[in-house]
Amino acid sequence: MTEYLGSASDQKNATPDDPPNTKFYFESRKFSPWRYGVPRVLRGRAFVAGGLLVLSLLSCATACYAQRAQPSQARASTIPTLEALPHNPLPRGDFLGWCGLNGKILLKVGRGTEIYDGGVKASPLTFPLNSTLECGDDGQKLAFIDEEAGLVSEVDIPGGIVVRTLATFDKQLTQHISFSPDLKNAASRQPLTLTSSAVNLNVIPLSGSGRRAIGLVRWSRDSSQLFGISAPEGKANHGIVEILNAQHRRVGSGALPAGLLFRDGWFANLRTLYLYLVPARDEFGSGFVFRCRIEGWKCEQIASNVLEASAGGDGVLGMVRAIGKYSNDGETETYPPGMLRKSKTALRR
Repeated sequence: MTEYLGSASDQKNATPDDPPNTKFYFESRKFSPWRYGVPRVLRGRAFVAGGLLVLSLLSCATACYAQRAQPSQARASTIPTLEALPHNPLPRGDFLGWCGLNGKILLKVGRGTEIYDGGVKASPLTFPLNSTLECGDDGQKLAFIDEEAGLVSEVDIPGGIVVRTLATFDKQLTQHISFSPDLKNAASRQPLTLTSSAVNLNVIPLSGSGRRAIGLVRWSRDSSQLFGISAPEGKANHGIVEILNAQHRRVGSGALPAGLLFRDGWFANLRTLYLYLVPARDEFGSGFVFRCRIEGWKCEQIASNVLEASAGGDGVLGMVRAIGKYSNDGETETYPPGMLRKSKTALRR
């Protein structure tokens, strides 16, 4: 079932190839240029729709299987509307990402990163911007990757205490470390040296003899699998999706669709991935969302003209899409004429 909310002229611009079980929400009260950002904070992403954009919520409940080790939850027969979702004002600062699954957020405040729960600071600590924070799903602990010191530490969020140093690494080398949602596994491009035998951290190498280096890692919600992107030697624009499990074994692999680059991706379940891809010839412009079956590797396009996408648990995918033609060359963004007309009218009001 497809439901459109907005004016008649808005609905004319909706594309006929939109996937089933999708709802669209049109916002034309205020003109707010879209800005891309690639936050270094992982474990959760958010998007904000402004101007004449489309927010889509797609459920794969009828075609997807629940992930292992996830508590089963009753799903409503319909996806909630945008208005029905929680709306909370952000504290002063720049939103960087979510911290866990319980509503905590990470904000850039001044020259550091701080953690808030609603409008209240959830931790007394302020972290340097040139570090990486990876929150556990419970929102109580995080992995603090200090790239200047070459240290990986476990932090108690509400207590504001660095509990222990987990590992060290060579800070002179380009590093990529990605923790699983339960913080029990760490995938690393360069070697990690655990500080003691008491540190029970499963380290998964992302490069090594006989293996292409893997980057842009994404984890399954139950922490049992990860996938990342590798590139064949001398073929920078020919990405390969590599899926591994926590026991360091390859589960599957497959090439990205021709001519497209990876921007983001998620596990829909342990058999299926969502991939958000952009054309190599227009990497700053709108992109496409594909659903890819891991076994027998096969990808099908399910959405186009996508400006941003994000996936939550239980197989729900959210997308922000422009109505009409949108372009961005990295310096200048061009919005559809209908969007600008409506925005100017709203501003005059």
